[in-house]
Amino acid sequence: MKKTYALLLSMMSCTLIFAQHNNEFYNNGALVHLDPGAEVHVWGDVHMYGTTGVLDNNGLIKTQGHSYSDANFQQTGTGTYRIENSDVNVGERQGIYGSYAVRGGQAMTGVDDGSFFNLELANDQGIVFVSSFSQADVRNDVDFWAGTVHNRVVTHTVPVTGAITYPANGVAYNGTFGVMNPVPGTGATNAATAIYGNMSAVDAGYIQGNLKRAIAPTGGLYGFGVGLEPAGAGAQRGFQFIRLNFAANTYDVMYSYFQTASPNVVAGTPIECSGNTIAYFGGADHGEWFFQDQNAGAGTGNYEVTVYPQDDNFPAQPMWVITNNDQLLGTANMCGPTPVGLNRTGYNGGIASFGVAAPITLLPIELIDINATGIVDHIDVTWNVASESNVSHYELERSENGINFEYMATLNAAGNSTSALSYSYSDFEVRPIQNYYYRVKSVDLDGSEEYTPIVVASIEGGLTGFDESAVNIFPNPTANDFMLNIASKEDREVTVTLFNPLGQIVEAETKQLPAGNTIMKFSLEEKAYGIYLMEIRDTHSNETITKRIIKQ
Repeated sequence: MKKTYALLLSMMSCTLIFAQHNNEFYNNGALVHLDPGAEVHVWGDVHMYGTTGVLDNNGLIKTQGHSYSDANFQQTGTGTYRIENSDVNVGERQGIYGSYAVRGGQAMTGVDDGSFFNLELANDQGIVFVSSFSQADVRNDVDFWAGTVHNRVVTHTVPVTGAITYPANGVAYNGTFGVMNPVPGTGATNAATAIYGNMSAVDAGYIQGNLKRAIAPTGGLYGFGVGLEPAGAGAQRGFQFIRLNFAANTYDVMYSYFQTASPNVVAGTPIECSGNTIAYFGGADHGEWFFQDQNAGAGTGNYEVTVYPQDDNFPAQPMWVITNNDQLLGTANMCGPTPVGLNRTGYNGGIASFGVAAPITLLPIELIDINATGIVDHIDVTWNVASESNVSHYELERSENGINFEYMATLNAAGNSTSALSYSYSDFEVRPIQNYYYRVKSVDLDGSEEYTPIVVASIEGGLTGFDESAVNIFPNPTANDFMLNIASKEDREVTVTLFNPLGQIVEAETKQLPAGNTIMKFSLEEKAYGIYLMEIRDTHSNETITKRIIKQ
């Protein structure tokens, strides 16, 4: 049976505890112990002070007021601390003052540590603030939606009632909130990314101001749900999500915030994305994400960045690229058609800012489409362009697994044209029962390059029945997305089921396949690493084909 007390009483082992000031919980140097299953409800503020002040919480503490501590107080145990104003102080925001923190890097966890183990946010106004020059850390998990209202954390002093004046930029927020759980992909229940999927108009479930995250030395995928105050579409505020995928590193703890209207102009006339000049820099219109590691920028290790700018007013552009420290660093020519979900690899260093930019000069080619078609004993590859600008030639490349491509042939280009053009190549070096993947590289007169999308085809002999040869997955291994290609000589219905490494169903769907090749896209983004199984079952014959997919 749970034990519930309005104030701290005999269920705790302590040397000195007393309540004062309207049912406050005031600990001035005591050892306070909560057993598993015990509950303490405080109808006022919580105060934790002193070099001998220790809260060993293995149960539940629920406070209806503010939380105060000094830099000497220590907190241990695996219990939950809940910030809620359901009984008293209704309609008021709640705050954290002082040092509920791991005072240092990960090595100080449990050594000089006043942090919460589990923290639940249930303020009815949706705001819990970490006061200016205060710190609040969570060693295990923070739940942003533990009550009836989805909360956000504001790392700045906020008045209890009345109008709120927020700093305009992240650099001016003086408090810090930390997720000190170093396990990738954990530590933030009901965060905005989990609830909304990186949509616009998100105004809860993130850190408004400064967020620090503990990073495992082995690396992994970490989301930084930071932003500024909500201000509506086009205001470049609210939730501004960014995600970093670390390799082995020495960063320890990463600090982050978002800075609106932060120009990210790269000096000179930078060239990226198949030889195009980068001429639009989105930092002035939107802003940048800023990072610094626990070691004052001395940490090392490669990482990949994916950005999710929200409520932006970027002008329409055909291509986007991420800037780093107002330079085009990282892996060259990694661009995408939209700034939302844009990613880039090859970064290293503990101090960084990230924004987005776009090449707005004309692309060398304006691709209409590319197709691959199996015809008895060969495969025809055809691509059509609406225009060309300073194109030297095209190089056709082929792969049997969708990953490793080899050169096949060179076709001369018209060079410059504003009229539609068509190019084709017949590949007779093909085998039955084999899928072939094709892409075309356009090479400009200045040597810059651009690739078309990948297409796949097989000759008729590969469509004789529903067997292992009719199903292919690429790329495999994969980091995020993969394609399932099913070749069929006739119309058929199949059920596709994807199982995670624990044998649980991740995704299942039934699909009508027309005769020929059908390609289906699947995503393992934010899924655990390991071996996944995909079962493809013909619903008429019950024949089942099983394929392995490796996420790494």
